[in-house]
Amino acid sequence: MRKNTSNRGFTLVELLVVIGIIALLISIIMPALNRVRDQAIRVKCMNNLRNIMSAVIMYSSENKGIMPYCNWGGMPAGHVGWLYKDPIIPDERHAETGIVYHYLKERQIFKCPVHTEIRTRGPSEYLTSYLMNGAVQDYGEYPPTMRLGNRIAKFKVQHVILWESGETNLMNNGPPFNDGSSYPGEWLTERHGTGWRVVGGAAKGTGGASIACTDGHVEWMSHKEYEKEERRDPRMFGDNRFWCAPNRPYGAFR
Repeated sequence: MRKNTSNRGFTLVELLVVIGIIALLISIIMPALNRVRDQAIRVKCMNNLRNIMSAVIMYSSENKGIMPYCNWGGMPAGHVGWLYKDPIIPDERHAETGIVYHYLKERQIFKCPVHTEIRTRGPSEYLTSYLMNGAVQDYGEYPPTMRLGNRIAKFKVQHVILWESGETNLMNNGPPFNDGSSYPGEWLTERHGTGWRVVGGAAKGTGGASIACTDGHVEWMSHKEYEKEERRDPRMFGDNRFWCAPNRPYGAFR
C-alpha cells in the first residue's frame, strides 16, 4: 500500500537550509541597501548646503557684492549673520533670525538628515550642521564693530565657503560649534561613511562630507581629500581652497 505523502511537513534540515539561504540573501542585499540609503542622505545633505550657499550669493548680489557676516566670534548684540542674529541662543528656532532663513524660509535646511544628536554642546550645533569659513571675516581681522564680510569677488570659484562641520576639537581652539564659523582645520563631520581621524595622524576609512564653494556648486569631499588640501602649504604649492582669507598673507595659512 502506497503511503500518502501529500501532507508531509518540512524536516528540520530543510527548514535550516531555507533559513540559511534567506540569511545569506539578506547579508548580500543589506550592504547594497545601506549604500543606497547613505547615498540618499548624502544627496539631501548636499542639497541643503547648495540652498544655503545660494542664499549667501543672493544676499551678496543685493549688497554690492559683500558677503554676509559669518557670525565669527560673536559680534555686539544686534548684528545679523548668515546663521543668526547676535547674541547666539542655543535653540534651532534662532536660525530664523539669520540672513539665510530670510531668503529660504526653511529651518530644515540647516540640519543634515542624520544630525539627530547634539554631540558638542556648542550653542551653534543646536542651529545647524554646517559652518561658514572664517575666511569670509578674515578670521576675525575686522574690528568688532564691523558686521560685513569680504566681497565675494575676492574669492576664487573653487574656494570653500561652507562645510558640514566636524564634531571633535582636533585644533584645540574650542568646540567647532561655538559660533557660526570655523577655521578650516576644525575638520569635517564623521556622520557619513566609516572612518575616524586623530591629531597628527592620517584620515582613515571612507568618511566624507559636503562642502560649498564660492560659485554656488557643492561637492562631496572625502576625509582623505580634505586632509590633503587643508594641510597643503600655499607658500610652496599655490592657492589653498580652505585657507583663503583675501586680506591675510597666504590666506592665513597656519
